[in-house]
Amino acid sequence: MATHCHNTPGTSDEALRQHCSGVQTTALQLCGVIEAIEILDDAGTAANAVTCLIRIARSLADQVNNDLDSVNLPKGGAAC
Repeated sequence: MATHCHNTPGTSDEALRQHCSGVQTTALQLCGVIEAIEILDDAGTAANAVTCLIRIARSLADQVNNDLDSVNLPKGGAAC
């Protein structure tokens, strides 16, 4: 049986699941951008595109970081 801690009651587990799903989507986008950077870097081409993709990757990483900050998590539910 799973145990949950209810640090801040008031929001359903569904809100946390939706929040995590959004963060996962952003992380998946970040993985795609990093894969594109690797492909272009390995080919030694498109330096300007690589620079642009690095900026996009940084932005996505910042978004994941901010979304996972405890002050931005949905309140309540089973978040520990």
